[in-house]
Amino acid sequence: MDINKTGLTSSKATTEALDRFSLHHLDHPGMVLVSKVLEGDNYNTWSRAMRISLSAKDKIGFVTGSIKPPSSTDDSFPSWQHCNNMVISWLLNSIHPDIASSVIYAETASEIWADLRERFSQGNDSRIYQIKRDIVEHRQGQQSISKLKERDEKERVMQFLMGLNDSYAAIRGQILLMQPLPDTRRVYSLVLQQEKQVEVSLNNGNKNHYAMLADRDNKATSAHQVQKQKTPLHCSYCDRDYHSIEKCYYLHGFPIGHKLHGKNMKPPNQRHSNANNVKVETNKAVEIEAKLLPKNDGPRLTTEEYNQLMAMIRKNNGGNSQHFANATGRYYEEDDWPGQAT
Repeated sequence: MDINKTGLTSSKATTEALDRFSLHHLDHPGMVLVSKVLEGDNYNTWSRAMRISLSAKDKIGFVTGSIKPPSSTDDSFPSWQHCNNMVISWLLNSIHPDIASSVIYAETASEIWADLRERFSQGNDSRIYQIKRDIVEHRQGQQSISKLKERDEKERVMQFLMGLNDSYAAIRGQILLMQPLPDTRRVYSLVLQQEKQVEVSLNNGNKNHYAMLADRDNKATSAHQVQKQKTPLHCSYCDRDYHSIEKCYYLHGFPIGHKLHGKNMKPPNQRHSNANNVKVETNKAVEIEAKLLPKNDGPRLTTEEYNQLMAMIRKNNGGNSQHFANATGRYYEEDDWPGQAT
């Protein structure tokens, strides 16, 4: 009875082991389980994708170490070895050839997985240190001389482009899109052409700006000279500038709202040498008034009315002529609104 139970238990364990070591008929060593191979800096995303793919095929235990290799004398050893080699092939197909060459001699898939995790699952500080050390050392290694020169040339181009100002962002982007990347002499030539174009554009813009300023100044000067050369209006009645006798307030009366409206004011600058001059100026004013009277509109004066009006004017002027008979030169009164300037 005990012998039968022991046999059944051993047979069940063997069956479970064989189930774990089984493979689908479509599985083959050339399969690639992830879309992007491991290149070193993408270990975290690559490791996550590989674990998902291996778990879907029920082979995750081969890389985590949960499936231990049986004894070489065990009946399940050939099946385990078959599955282990299949998982190793999948791992090698999913990493960069340079990395694959360093782990190809590992005996188990778990050894490869542990090696990759130890090398590439580092913190940011460790990776930064590694990058800086590689930059400082910058040795040839196993690269050929031509590859080393090409790498050095590329780094010089990158350093030159990184030192450019933001004003060269456009030409810098165009250079980085070139395949293959041009050498330093070609890059310098392209950037120099861009600099010359910018200088030409700035010079043209400055010239146009200065030309506009000069043209504006010339126009302003010409307008000032024309205004300066233009003879101002002069009133022969009040002897003032900037209005004509036709619009003189002293002759025609001050407008409504002015404090002198309705008053018979004499211009303060009017010249009076003797009474005859006063009469001449008055007669001239009367003649001008007669010319300015509308010809067709308003009432007309009869001969009798006209004679009465002239008598009143002569009477008023006669008093003024007696007052100024012995006066010469200018005399001054209140200086307000000589006329309507034009």
